[in-house]
Amino acid sequence: MTPRVHDISVPIGQGLPTWPGSVGFRMSQAMSIAAGDPANVTRLDMDVHTGTHVEAPLHFLPDGAPLDTVDLERFVGPAVVAAVDGPEVTPEALAALRLPSGVERLLLKTRNSGAWPTSGRFNPAYAALTPEAAGWLVERGIRLVGVDYLSVQRYDDDGETHRILMRAEVLILEGLNLADVAPGEYTLVCLPLRLVGTEAAPVRAVLLEVAP
Repeated sequence: MTPRVHDISVPIGQGLPTWPGSVGFRMSQAMSIAAGDPANVTRLDMDVHTGTHVEAPLHFLPDGAPLDTVDLERFVGPAVVAAVDGPEVTPEALAALRLPSGVERLLLKTRNSGAWPTSGRFNPAYAALTPEAAGWLVERGIRLVGVDYLSVQRYDDDGETHRILMRAEVLILEGLNLADVAPGEYTLVCLPLRLVGTEAAPVRAVLLEVAP
């Protein structure tokens, strides 16, 4: 039987919230049949952290690995979606989840899910991880962590949450929409574009329901 597929990527289009200072997202017509061209061709202008994307250590570590050097197997496999309440994700909140042993891919469903993909405006009060929570994930062997807004760390933090995860080579999946996904176990597929030498890349992230 074909497994049910949950698309947890956000639509990339005009009005998509982007990080302050980003070039944002712009789409234009490079060629148009209506204008007399032989074909329609669309041009995109955006940075690699637009919408749903995955980040490699190079993002915050000057000698970190770029994304194209990461094995594809890291982006596919068993994952747990866990719901966390409150304005930030702390070690205490993570410990209360009582995660199954051996979890390597963890997607955190917070109050962000379901609101930001259609809001059209960046919200600096999004829920995110504290540096201490990042350390908790590293200590427990998490190899990929996903969050449902544009950053794994709080807006006013200095980057240490990213650095703690990236020093341990934990991949960071940002910009998820988990609004319609119940907490539980799934198979995650989030293959990044094959960009060479970059610190991040957009992905089409989906969850496959695990057969009972």
